[in-house]
Amino acid sequence: MFIAGSFLFRPSNQEYQTYNLVPFKTISSYLSGEVSFLIAFYNLAANVLLFVPFGIFTMIIARKSPVNNIKRFGLPIIMITMIEVLQFLTKRGSLDVDDLILNVFGVYAGYGLSRSIKKVLQID
Repeated sequence: MFIAGSFLFRPSNQEYQTYNLVPFKTISSYLSGEVSFLIAFYNLAANVLLFVPFGIFTMIIARKSPVNNIKRFGLPIIMITMIEVLQFLTKRGSLDVDDLILNVFGVYAGYGLSRSIKKVLQID
């Protein structure tokens, strides 16, 4: 909810009408130094880290109810794509395939971290 809500509650004077459908175009511009390090780091880290908890939460819940791999790996792609398209349609964010890539990577990183988190928090 926080993630989806974060683009809807941006300052009202900001409008976005841009899109990028070329994979790794934005990521490579950040890594090549075309923008300042701080902006690049913030955008790359935020797009990954904001979605790690979603992956952790999904895996903890999945232990209690069976979730097949299609749902586990397909659902985040569908949901994040819907968020990206909604951002574009509502002019509250840009549609960027690189955001999708980074967000999904964050979810999958959360999947990977979930086993460690469960051990530390002793969640069954």
